[in-house]
Amino acid sequence: MGGGLMNGTPLTIAIGLLLSAGIHADTLVLKNGQTVAAQSFLRQGDSLVVAAGPGGGPATSTPLKEIEKVELTPSPLLGSAPALLATGKAAEVLTDSKEAVKLAEVFGDLPGSHWPDLMVLQAHVLLATGGHDEAEKLAAVLEKTKKTDLVSDARAIRLLIAARKGDCQPAASLAEPLMEGATRPSTLAAASVALGLACLEGKQFENALKAFLELPVFLPEQTALDGIAQLGAAHAYYGMEDYERAIAALESLIKSRPGTPEISTAQTLLPEWKRRQSVLLEAKES
Repeated sequence: MGGGLMNGTPLTIAIGLLLSAGIHADTLVLKNGQTVAAQSFLRQGDSLVVAAGPGGGPATSTPLKEIEKVELTPSPLLGSAPALLATGKAAEVLTDSKEAVKLAEVFGDLPGSHWPDLMVLQAHVLLATGGHDEAEKLAAVLEKTKKTDLVSDARAIRLLIAARKGDCQPAASLAEPLMEGATRPSTLAAASVALGLACLEGKQFENALKAFLELPVFLPEQTALDGIAQLGAAHAYYGMEDYERAIAALESLIKSRPGTPEISTAQTLLPEWKRRQSVLLEAKES
């Protein structure tokens, strides 16, 4: 798990800040079977300081190694993000995710923590909006946890960054093995899109389409990368000379993803592809 939250801040002040910020958890479940009801938490080194709240007695410290899991109130953002991203509100989700990550950092990668999912969500939104350098930094943090599933998430993020920058060889060789062992939908989503981009680069259009369609068909909640996947699917259809579906994919992207980087590309391609389709239809009819 990462470094302490609010390191260097006097304990009493930090606890007060956390209480006012509204970080709440239902229960800490300890490895000895005991449970600790808590109102707020503060990370201090390798321990969680449990603040009982005003009038609730002194703060107590629980070593991380003694915690089996933490049971938290569901994260509102994780519930609302898929629908927001599906309607092109990536900027809103990105702002909210940065704040949510800061609040969840106190729990790090403890079982039951929202921090890993929020970190991956933020990284995926950054990828979708062109923030590759920031996404790379988040991947590095996930790798440091040394948790297998989070390391896989980080590797998928790195593969997609490379593919987005035009270096598709890593994705071409590593994406499928990564997908075979993946346990998290977020890993599958990023690796699938990276593989799709690699297949497009190699003019393997059917394989590219299959990879891009993983998101809407099998991973419908992984909407952060849908814009990239939709544009990729359109290119795959075009490469297969299925101009009707290629045009429909562009039109769907323009309608459903306002404000995403892919929109300008789709708007440029749409009249060109329609002209191409018209020319071919005219040639068939003559």
